[in-house]
Amino acid sequence: MTSTTYPADFALTVYSGRGGVLRSNVLLARADFNGRLELLSTAWERLLGYPCREFGGKTLCQLTGSTTPAAAVAAILDQENTAPVELTLRCKDGTPKRLRLHRRFEDAERKVFIVAEESH
Repeated sequence: MTSTTYPADFALTVYSGRGGVLRSNVLLARADFNGRLELLSTAWERLLGYPCREFGGKTLCQLTGSTTPAAAVAAILDQENTAPVELTLRCKDGTPKRLRLHRRFEDAERKVFIVAEESH
């Protein structure tokens, strides 16, 4: 059994590559094993009520309202359990949004691609 060390939290960033953030209704994100969660689509703005510029510098801890986000980070990065990850995020106005994260691992880049859907 291999012991894996995961980051304690994710720092949020917004994709700033060529063409900027993808204008889409699909909640797309990409996580890496260095502790970065990159939001790839504008759907996150609409769901959570934050303009893109406000995501920078936030952490997963701040969006979940948890003081211990390490378990959520470990679940998102866990390559051995590929079941969807359930996560509750807080909107800017404090409203909770429950999400189901579907993940696909890219071994070459050591990144996790995420498609999220709101669950009830």
